[in-house]
Amino acid sequence: MASLNTTGKYRLLAVDDDKDNAELIVRNALRCGYECFPVYDARTLREIIPHWRPHVVTLDLCLPDAERFETILTLQAVQFAGDLIIISGQSDEYRKQAAEFALSGGLRVTADLPKPIHIAELREVLAHIKAGLFGALLDQYAARPPHAPAKKH
Repeated sequence: MASLNTTGKYRLLAVDDDKDNAELIVRNALRCGYECFPVYDARTLREIIPHWRPHVVTLDLCLPDAERFETILTLQAVQFAGDLIIISGQSDEYRKQAAEFALSGGLRVTADLPKPIHIAELREVLAHIKAGLFGALLDQYAARPPHAPAKKH
């Protein structure tokens, strides 16, 4: 499968079996300048993530085709190095356990948000993530000697 990214924007994968919630996340991430792709099941997540390589994944913990923290294991298996935002209607304790499990497997959990989604909080988290990404690019640029070409990746 070819890469789905063609714009060079920061990418967000919204994983939620509730299509309304996934679309709500996508709409707001688009407003924050992300390129987005909604995913409604674990099978599609496993197929898409190695090729699309998002910077951010918003993850609903309860998908009908995934056991407990199986989606977190999927992210670990592909060595997802971006920011993970857990968004779930489960209890605070369950979200905390999921975050700890993800962290113990080397994932970077940026936020753990309850449902219903608070739009202002989601946008704030997305803005902070993007500012961090831009900050890293600016640091790389500032570290170069004047007129030195950028390193090719």
